[in-house]
Amino acid sequence: MIRSNYHTHSIYCDGKSTIEEVIQSAVQKKLKHIGISSHAPIPNEEHWTMKKEKLTEYLEEVRELKKSYADQIEVFLGLEADYFYDGGFAPIVKEYWKEFDYTIGSVHALGKIDEKSYWYVDESYEKLKKGIEHSFKGDARKAVETYYGILGEMTKTEIDIVGHMDIIKKNNQSSRIFQEKDEWYRQAVIGFLEEVKKNDKIIEVNTGGVKRYGKDCFYPSEWILRQIAEKEIKITLNGDSHHFEDVDFYYEEAEKILKNNGLDHIWILSEKGWKKTGFDF
Repeated sequence: MIRSNYHTHSIYCDGKSTIEEVIQSAVQKKLKHIGISSHAPIPNEEHWTMKKEKLTEYLEEVRELKKSYADQIEVFLGLEADYFYDGGFAPIVKEYWKEFDYTIGSVHALGKIDEKSYWYVDESYEKLKKGIEHSFKGDARKAVETYYGILGEMTKTEIDIVGHMDIIKKNNQSSRIFQEKDEWYRQAVIGFLEEVKKNDKIIEVNTGGVKRYGKDCFYPSEWILRQIAEKEIKITLNGDSHHFEDVDFYYEEAEKILKNNGLDHIWILSEKGWKKTGFDF
């Protein structure tokens, strides 16, 4: 089984467990690598982000636990950083960038409801619909193409991993807003994947959506996995875990899905950087 997870959240942001509980669970479940990746602070603080004043404490705690558990598991200090269409990463993220072993770059914000308040693609169906009406005059195609365009721009930065690349589908269950089978949607995704390949980034296969919202929220969709395999784009498997029990949630199923779509390896962290390995590393 795949034994790494570089996407976990703790009580520093919107997770439900302490960092040590996450690490202990990973040890108990026989993972070899665990990455701690709290949501980075952002200018307009949200309930799901880390508070700016907690960042130094976060760094210190992960480093201390990394030492404490060194003989049981490799612990990596990471961050999930939000990339904003109107400014990129928050200044504090840029300031502390080199402190982290790796970074996950994610796009949640696609517009603003007013001068100060962003709306996010993963909040709810109602808020996504309202946001598209407000920022794109109801044009869902333009909204989706803009989303993948922003993701593509993000791949030109120093991130290591692209987080939940098609999370925009989360509130599109039953194709209420757009159809993934439409050619324009597929071209938007393929254009983004070409940017990932060109900029040598890693796509995460993310099981966290399945835990919270069902199998339709397995990221990315299987047809995208086939494109990833065809283009030989790097992948890793992550849990986007918000509770210590979920550090390997849906991993067995995810491994089968990967194999069924032409993928037989992942990328993991090492002292010398990222390296390719089989599923049973």
